[in-house]
Amino acid sequence: MQTTIFKILRLLLGLFMLIIGINKFLVFIEIPNPPGDGGTLMQVYIESGFLRLIGVLEAVGGMALLVNRFVPLALTFITAIMFNATVFHGLHDLAGIGPAVFCLSLSLVLVYAHKDRFANLLSI
Repeated sequence: MQTTIFKILRLLLGLFMLIIGINKFLVFIEIPNPPGDGGTLMQVYIESGFLRLIGVLEAVGGMALLVNRFVPLALTFITAIMFNATVFHGLHDLAGIGPAVFCLSLSLVLVYAHKDRFANLLSI
């Protein structure tokens, strides 16, 4: 399904994911660690290199959405990442949950737009 609204949403999510993914390497948008256990967990992610792996997946997924190639695969990665980001913020940093929920919502709308491509994954 390639209606104009889904194209716009795909491009919006792709641009956002590309920027956030590249930011994990270049840090042009300063994102402070949450307080308490969430900050400790985020520090472990940073020091272990896990956050850079997530950045690569976000940037590659965002680029795939922008060029309209491998969209179902990109949505699979992005939806999983954004689900985990939403859970993380819900448990550790409620003030920062907005962008995660926004991206998760966009990705779920796009999964719905490509439901024919996900039908085998969702079948019993």
